Amino acid sequence: MFTLIQNSSNAYQMAKDGKNLPPGLLQYKVKKDDIINLDIREHDDDDWEFAEHSETNLLKLTPNTKTGKANKWKIVLIIKNKENTCMKSVLQNQTRPNEYALMTSINKELIYNHRTVNSLDVNCKICFCKMIAPSKFWKEFKNRLLY
Repeated sequence: MFTLIQNSSNAYQMAKDGKNLPPGLLQYKVKKDDIINLDIREHDDDDWEFAEHSETNLLKLTPNTKTGKANKWKIVLIIKNKENTCMKSVLQNQTRPNEYALMTSINKELIYNHRTVNSLDVNCKICFCKMIAPSKFWKEFKNRLLY
């Protein structure tokens, strides 16, 4: 069973059976039931706002990887920070509609000390990591699956 655990910056990440997911993994195959069953606590997330679902943003959020390019993706949710340097998203795999990818895209110029992969947009890169996002992200993802 998946849960959310809070990190030091009031953001949340998924944990399985009470254990933190290992770092350095792109989350390509998150299941609908895993999200629906999450208990989500609300916090003040004023630093984040919803972003437009567009072809441009889809390119920014799709990794330039074998899996990223081999599937057709549909945007379910995007939030961005107020500085417009980071976007967090849920992409639905159109080949396997019960599978969702959780992606964080950052501007290529942004200094980021962890592993990244190129996105399909040359000005952005994808953080090669598990999703760490504000409660607003998790709550809206769950709502979009339920309603």
